Amino acid sequence: MRNALTLLAVAAVASVACEKSPAAPMAQTSVDARVGDLLNFKLGLPIPVPTVNGTVSGHFAASLWDGSQWVSLGNPNEITVPLHVYAYIGTPISIHGEQRVPPGSYDRVRLILQGVKAAITGGSGFNGITLSNDATFRLGGSDDYVEVVKSSAPFTLGDDPSVRRVVDFELHSDLWLKASVAQSGQVEDEALQAAITVSSWIEAR
Repeated sequence: MRNALTLLAVAAVASVACEKSPAAPMAQTSVDARVGDLLNFKLGLPIPVPTVNGTVSGHFAASLWDGSQWVSLGNPNEITVPLHVYAYIGTPISIHGEQRVPPGSYDRVRLILQGVKAAITGGSGFNGITLSNDATFRLGGSDDYVEVVKSSAPFTLGDDPSVRRVVDFELHSDLWLKASVAQSGQVEDEALQAAITVSSWIEAR
């Protein structure tokens, strides 16, 4: 009888241990935040040629709003993005690479630029001027910092590891490369906040 009671006690302890053991981590849909500067143009011939040759480079960081807090996709990462690239040849640059994000609903996105500069090659033309020499412009005003918050079509992240959610920020440099920027050497926060757009979609991994 004692042996039988001992076996029952061991079985009960094992059962409780199984019930309290943590569940296996749930697979999560990954998110890839990207930055590009794709220009819109009308179809047909002749195919337009970009008038600006240059890049923007510096530290970028992206995050998603879950209704109560910002969910960071990673620490600020230094990347370089080509300017004035047409859609048929351009590819946005990934900021953090694919990141696992907690399941939930998201409806806002944020892009932070720190120490980002636009380097434009001499001979480039924009807003009625042509640069005679290479030029560098600061993005984000005198403090080299700008925060861009955009509403997004609501999307839900679940537990499907076969796809990824892409969040694509477009810089639209054609809207903020102005003659005044060539004179001041900087792009103000408001100009970037107004120009940058965001779109989002699902793609297979």
